[in-house]
Amino acid sequence: MTFTDDEIRACFEDEVDETKKRIRWWENGEVPTDGTTTYLYAVARQFEYLGKLAALLGAVHQSRTCFGEVAKCYLAHIEACRLRRDMTEQAKWNHEPQMFARAVNAAVLSRDEELLANVAAATLAMDESYLDAFTESSLSAPARYYNAKVKAAIAIDDKSVRALLTNLEESLERFEEKSPYWEAIPVYYRALVDGSESAAQTSLSELYDYYAAEEPDPDDPRWFVLHHVCAHIVLARRRGLRVSRKSGRLPEALLREDMPADDTELDVDVDLDAFQVTSDVGFFELERDEDDRPVIAGRIYHPGGEPVSADDVPEREAGRVLSDEWVAAALEEATWRDAYDDELVADATAAFEDGTVGRKLVVVQDRTDEHTFDESLAELPVDDVTLLKGAGRRR
Repeated sequence: MTFTDDEIRACFEDEVDETKKRIRWWENGEVPTDGTTTYLYAVARQFEYLGKLAALLGAVHQSRTCFGEVAKCYLAHIEACRLRRDMTEQAKWNHEPQMFARAVNAAVLSRDEELLANVAAATLAMDESYLDAFTESSLSAPARYYNAKVKAAIAIDDKSVRALLTNLEESLERFEEKSPYWEAIPVYYRALVDGSESAAQTSLSELYDYYAAEEPDPDDPRWFVLHHVCAHIVLARRRGLRVSRKSGRLPEALLREDMPADDTELDVDVDLDAFQVTSDVGFFELERDEDDRPVIAGRIYHPGGEPVSADDVPEREAGRVLSDEWVAAALEEATWRDAYDDELVADATAAFEDGTVGRKLVVVQDRTDEHTFDESLAELPVDDVTLLKGAGRRR
């Protein structure tokens, strides 16, 4: 099925309106803390639609901008899931490799090299505790884990790529029967690593057929573009392999490397480069201790495998977790988000101003080893530390 420019533009304008609505949900404090993961995933998909529609209309810069936001939202979704590992269903952890793979694809299409480096590094850092948790219960878990890592390693030409690709190939030996995707993707990766243009071209055709079969004749422009195939083509071209496939479902706006002088600029009344749907402080909770003192609890993720140190406590947009700057920003955010009790927010703010607010560090870990934390945490403004080991296995 083909679409007219007017149909695509109308769809694009509808998706802009939907994106603006979701942004307002965040700005109005209407996103609940337990709904953040779902919300961020939805925003990522929203920008995928905008990126694909912009590409169909030939708007190269705006399409790249949208895919950059896709990658950022998927990363934010992954972090939000990690911080809530003990609160959310285990399926969200199980799906983490797919989210990383999508983030890598989007970063590749954004042409933002710094963003791609950050996404790839985060993907390659995915902890092996995932395999411990899911290898036995999920046939495809190891393949999905190594698939994301191989893709990231190829994207930034990481030296680990050959070992990871071997791991992927070995993980697929578990399958009695493989889908067309799992038949094609390791061969495609191997062709890219070995520099075989002919083998890459053959496997690309198989990948195209797989993705096209998922939506063989879409009646909605949002589903027309096969952006994952475009990302695989760009990956190959980054390695000097001139693979191609002629199809209207692979718009040139996503494949070309140069920026056209007469690039199409779509009329968008939302600044796609300057919006916010995530917190400057990350996930925090307000509670009271046994003496009824207000306590602010900042959550961080640490996979385990070694003691938690002061260096592991991250910097957020608002400052280092549990620093004065961070606490002030968190309490300010709590005043306008519906998720926090107004009386507790007021008491915590007063306690912060007079220096009596409690500060608790909550460390979410996937591993269940014996490591806890070292003495360097005493250097931080932290009154209490809670370590949630094996948090994702508690559900």
